[in-house]
Amino acid sequence: MDKFEQRNSNSLNNPVLQGKDPDFGDPEFDQWLSQQLQFNEPYLDNDGFCERVMEQLPAPSKRAERRATRVQYAAVVAASAIVVWQFPFGEVLSEAVQQSISLYSLVGLGVLSSLVAMTGGILAARR
Repeated sequence: MDKFEQRNSNSLNNPVLQGKDPDFGDPEFDQWLSQQLQFNEPYLDNDGFCERVMEQLPAPSKRAERRATRVQYAAVVAASAIVVWQFPFGEVLSEAVQQSISLYSLVGLGVLSSLVAMTGGILAARR
C-alpha cells in the first residue's frame, strides 16, 4: 500500500465525507481534520531554479496588455448581448404599464446598474 492509500484509506468512512454535519467539538473530527491538514511531504530545494526562470521570462508588453483589455471588453459586450437577447422585454414592458411604473426610470435604472456592474468587473479583472 502506498502513502496515498495509507493516508486516505480511513478517511472515506469519515462522517464529513459522507455528507453529515460534523460536531465541531468532536475529538474524532478534530483528529481527522488535523491529519488532513498535515503536510508530511519533504521540501524539495530547487537551488533557485524557479526564480531564475521567472527572471528570464520577458516582461509583458503594452501591446499584450491592450489586447487583454480589448478581449475583456469584448467578453463583457458579448455577455451583455446574450442577456439582452434572452431578456423578455415584452413581458417587462406590459407589467410596467400595468403597475404604472415610469418606463424611463425602470430602463434607466437597469442600464445604470448594468454599466456599474460591468465597469466593476473590468476594473476587478485588471487588478
